[in-house]
Amino acid sequence: MALASQIEKLIALHNLAAEDGRKYAKKRFVYGLVKDALGSKAYVGLAGLRGTGKTVILRQLASENPSSFYISLDSFEHGTGLFELVRELAMNYGKKLLLLDEIHFFPGWQAELKKAYDFLDVKVVFTSSASIEIMHSRYDLSRRVVVIPILPFSFREYLYFSKGKLEPMLSLEKIISDYRGIYPRLSQYEPDFLEFCTRGALPACLGTPEPQILRNIVEKMVNRDLLSFGKLGNQDIMAILSMLRFISRSSVDVCSYSSIAKNTGTTRYKAQLYLSLLEKAFLMKIILPYGTNVTKEPKILYSLPFRAHFAEGADQERLKGAMREEFFIHHAQCANLPVNYLKSARGEKLADYLVFKGNKRFIFEIGGAGKASAQLKGAPPGARFTLHQPGNPGKGVPLLLFGFLS
Repeated sequence: MALASQIEKLIALHNLAAEDGRKYAKKRFVYGLVKDALGSKAYVGLAGLRGTGKTVILRQLASENPSSFYISLDSFEHGTGLFELVRELAMNYGKKLLLLDEIHFFPGWQAELKKAYDFLDVKVVFTSSASIEIMHSRYDLSRRVVVIPILPFSFREYLYFSKGKLEPMLSLEKIISDYRGIYPRLSQYEPDFLEFCTRGALPACLGTPEPQILRNIVEKMVNRDLLSFGKLGNQDIMAILSMLRFISRSSVDVCSYSSIAKNTGTTRYKAQLYLSLLEKAFLMKIILPYGTNVTKEPKILYSLPFRAHFAEGADQERLKGAMREEFFIHHAQCANLPVNYLKSARGEKLADYLVFKGNKRFIFEIGGAGKASAQLKGAPPGARFTLHQPGNPGKGVPLLLFGFLS
């Protein structure tokens, strides 16, 4: 198809996308960060799980900027090179902000973007649901691209989108110093904790039949992204699905590379490889222990809300302990707080986490006060806290408050 003819069709689709963007009055909290990044020379890549709102962010940008142009590359006819298309839009149509959705559908897109960056006066924001591929692009494009993670909702953001409640953000210091004063007002949201952990954390699930949405996301992630971009075969995919079911029904403290391999009929090497790919795809979180003289056996956690999906039919009470830890880790990540987990003196995994903020460190134990954290020598007693859910300020810091860190 001639380039001019193809662009005419793309213009019609861009207009529809911009019109769609105007329908979304509310914006993800990360939207301001994305707009700020437009002021730098670097291109912007939005990386994250399917269903976190990356396409909506692009369409909202298209609706606000008359010199923008939105293209969904999964419906683009590839007879024309991406660089050639961007040059034509910039030079003959005055388009200075190119919004490229699902960029992984364009073969060799890294080289095309590199050429556009080096030779054209345009800004590009691109997304990919194949997050493995987009994360690798940082190495291919070096300093030319800044990658912004698009994570699931924080609990605070979930309340804003689902209930129209915009609560103030809390600092870590404010939570641990004044939780008794803060909690009485925010305790009204305790009934929403389980809903958030089992479906509400994912923007795509708002106002939709959740099981089908999650099934579609998982199916595309595993059968399309991992199969194509993770360079895996069908046997690998079956092993991964078995592994995901096993992890979802196992307590966090007993889940290891060895136990996964034993219970899913694969090798320890393969289990480690699969989990590395799943972490790059943002489905899993791998948390390493603190210290230099410890075995680097990680804690393996799900991104919210996927544990509940893979453990469908399991006793919810068995899942709550793991979901509490996932809630904590998710919000530490949202607030850019580095986290390690702690081991007992005998090397056992504990529900204890070490959080770093500047030159300070804090120990948080989740779910109860029955386990000691004496293995971290030199940690000041005033920097250790027990987190409870449901909240009980008389016993410790309500875990719910960490949902307001971002």
